[in-house]
Amino acid sequence: MTLPEINRHTHDQPGVLRELPRRKALDMPEEPAPLSQMRFLEFKFKRLKALQKLAGWISLLVSFVIRTGVSKLRRRDSVEAQAHNLRTVFENRGGAFVKLGVHLAMRVDILPWAYCVELSKMTDSMAPFRLTAAIEKIERAVKMPLPAVFSRFDPTPIESTSTACIYQAQFHNKERVIVKVRRPGVGAEFMAALQAFEWLLKAAEFLTVFKPGFTDRIYQDYRNYLLEQLDFVQEARRQDSFRRSSSKMRKPFFSSPKVHLGLSNEEVVIEEFITGMWLNELVEAVEHNDETLLSRAALLNILPHKVAKRLVWVHFWTLEENLFFLSDPHPNSIIVGEDGKLYFIDFSNTGSLSRSKRQAIQQLRYYIDKKDPQNMARALLVLLEPLPPLDILELTAQLESYNWQHLYAQEAAPSSLSWQERTSAILWRGIVDLAKKHGIIIEKQVLLLLKAMLVTESAAIHLYHDVDIAKVYRKFEEYRAEQARIRMTDSVLDQLDGEVNERLIIRMDRIAYTLQGLFFRTRHMLTLPSVNFSTLMGKWSFTIYTIFRLGFQLILLTGIAVLLTYGSGINEAILSSSPQDLLRSVFLNPLFQVIALVLVFANGRSVLFRLDDIDVK
Repeated sequence: MTLPEINRHTHDQPGVLRELPRRKALDMPEEPAPLSQMRFLEFKFKRLKALQKLAGWISLLVSFVIRTGVSKLRRRDSVEAQAHNLRTVFENRGGAFVKLGVHLAMRVDILPWAYCVELSKMTDSMAPFRLTAAIEKIERAVKMPLPAVFSRFDPTPIESTSTACIYQAQFHNKERVIVKVRRPGVGAEFMAALQAFEWLLKAAEFLTVFKPGFTDRIYQDYRNYLLEQLDFVQEARRQDSFRRSSSKMRKPFFSSPKVHLGLSNEEVVIEEFITGMWLNELVEAVEHNDETLLSRAALLNILPHKVAKRLVWVHFWTLEENLFFLSDPHPNSIIVGEDGKLYFIDFSNTGSLSRSKRQAIQQLRYYIDKKDPQNMARALLVLLEPLPPLDILELTAQLESYNWQHLYAQEAAPSSLSWQERTSAILWRGIVDLAKKHGIIIEKQVLLLLKAMLVTESAAIHLYHDVDIAKVYRKFEEYRAEQARIRMTDSVLDQLDGEVNERLIIRMDRIAYTLQGLFFRTRHMLTLPSVNFSTLMGKWSFTIYTIFRLGFQLILLTGIAVLLTYGSGINEAILSSSPQDLLRSVFLNPLFQVIALVLVFANGRSVLFRLDDIDVK
């Protein structure tokens, strides 16, 4: 039925088909949605750039070898001198090379301890990029001209690193802020260097400088580290999360600067400007009894012994209560505000542990308090998982010996110990030494934890030599118990007031189910660590496989050599000769012989690596 026909049938019902008022749809401008942290960060780069970076890696290695050779000729060679030479060549090249040096500083399971100590001193500084480029990025982030947002903007950055320039500015409401701007093109630059680094590692692995598969985790950890340094969105989100979580803890002595998320994007982060004094300034003041700095601290009501205890307490909280822990709580990235309040400002690199490894840390601290080195060793085994084929009983006994040293140091008078002996350095040094001895690659998150613990403990002890880290942990445990009591009391009161909480019933059911196997699973976890089963191919099976692989490689090499001989057409006598003479000329070619010997050497070394492993049955 058409509309006129409908109108004729409804002439006696005026107004039935009349138009009603309509609300006009809001005309929204087309703007990009806020960038989510749930994404994969990618940067495109050109292969030619990667080849240039490969030349840079090779020149870095050559420079290091030359410097080390000169030191040997001067009879000044030592592990410390070699480590200094390595740090120097990294710093001279800057950029991704410096980032690798910083990353290698925590690889105590691979590099000698002296190398890691020296590389941890590495500084990341670079000349600022053009101010106009920074302003363009800021205006894209805030979607307004610079004068519309800031009443003042300092054109000279207060810090310039290989990833960003950091400026100070002031809003029109007089609030001072920090503006962090990512370097133009730094993502492509880093990824090109990363690709070149992967080529270098694969070449070294092929030549059996390293075991097959040994470099995979090194490359992946370095890649993740670079992406974390470049991911400003994730960094801003973590800082905001830390600030909100700390505000709920009823412990108003730590926080982080407020991030203006609405004015930030993947290239720019704008955050609150915090006043106070740097923690490294306070450490230096205490170490050298600097009256000027100590007087400044006193005016701000900053007491070093309280700051030391708070620093350790916050570390325990981030490790056991927060979603992530600060993997590099260096004193130059912590500001001590009025009344000793700690402000953490660097969230470019954080860590997180699995539930089983968090439980292992809690078990470790429990058994340290109980002075039980055997169960300490079992907890440490969980932190070393996954394990290669090895004698677990022997490893446990060796861990026990280091645990005894740690317990002896804890029982000694504080005045008789160095600051290193006051920390857990003995314990972690033992783990690192045994990992190197048994070919264990320690998980990156555990290495981040190790670094965070040692940095925090050493800073605390430099601030206050008599700080009792175990006592601070017991205080933290009391706080956790008190928080649990409050939550339970509130829940019971809700039930008494008639507020039905079905979720509580579900939780209690889950708790009852978990407790049934808790003892068994905990004991199993601490006594039978997991093993990397990808390494369990039989030794002779692997040897036979490698021989067949070598044969195929030699056949392929011979075929390529024959095709190149025919294609070149250099020697007509060879081309007209019999197949036997052609093969003989190929086999006698020096280049063919060198490549064949390299293949035999590489495959032979792979077999020897596998034969050295312990079979797991």
